[in-house]
Amino acid sequence: MIYSKQEYYTPAEVAMHNKANDCWVSRNGKVLDLTSWLEQQMKLCRCTKSCSCANKNWYCGSACVEYCSCFKRGFTYCDAKRLAMTILAYAGKDVSHWFKGEEWVKYVHPIVGSEIPYQRHGHGFRQPVVPSTRWRPIVKPWWLDESIVVGKLTSRSRPIKITNTLSGSSVTLEVCSEETIYQIMMRYLPHNSHMHSYTWRHLGKTLAYNRNLEQNGVYDERDLFNELALPENIYVPNLLLYYNDDLTEDPVKEDCLCHNKECRSMPDRCQNV
Repeated sequence: MIYSKQEYYTPAEVAMHNKANDCWVSRNGKVLDLTSWLEQQMKLCRCTKSCSCANKNWYCGSACVEYCSCFKRGFTYCDAKRLAMTILAYAGKDVSHWFKGEEWVKYVHPIVGSEIPYQRHGHGFRQPVVPSTRWRPIVKPWWLDESIVVGKLTSRSRPIKITNTLSGSSVTLEVCSEETIYQIMMRYLPHNSHMHSYTWRHLGKTLAYNRNLEQNGVYDERDLFNELALPENIYVPNLLLYYNDDLTEDPVKEDCLCHNKECRSMPDRCQNV
């Protein structure tokens, strides 16, 4: 068994990370982890704080709201914190519509008549054509930071059924169309950790583990079902697992992931992430 880091993510998996302490977004086919970036943005507000508690104690109640002097100027949040709240509103969602390639979507400014970036969802690192006291420069644009990229967003997710012929148990998983059989095994691993002793087949044909489902002849026919006015889930391809009875055991995983696809999870060859 080859234990590898997850490369592709489904929109449902990205949508699960929708909190301030666990914030992911997808942009142009990439999945970004903005959790650490949000923490830094929240710390950039240096205004003198005051709270809404009726009794000014050394602690605040659960319903306490923190205020700063930016409220007096008509701003809900100040500087970088205001931008962070805009990003947090789209946590777990796709923000590709904000951009055209690597640049922001542009529009014609009604005053100067020039084409400028449309930054309704947050300011950028270039100074606006019309001076504004609300603009603050960004030292390192988050949308160009490759260090926060955790993987790729699948172009199409699909359901797949996996049946263990030895136990008769079946599991239906949502997988990415680009994933190889090895990568699908990683998704199935919590249901069966002893996969070294099984052979994966479909319609009597042994699957090539380094190829994806389409390359193995396991086609996604949901578009055809829609054309025929049939439910998409009327048929889900079934992968059958046959026990080899070779008494082999999977190597110890050691709670690690390997960046190298060819890396096997052995303590002397696997690096912790």
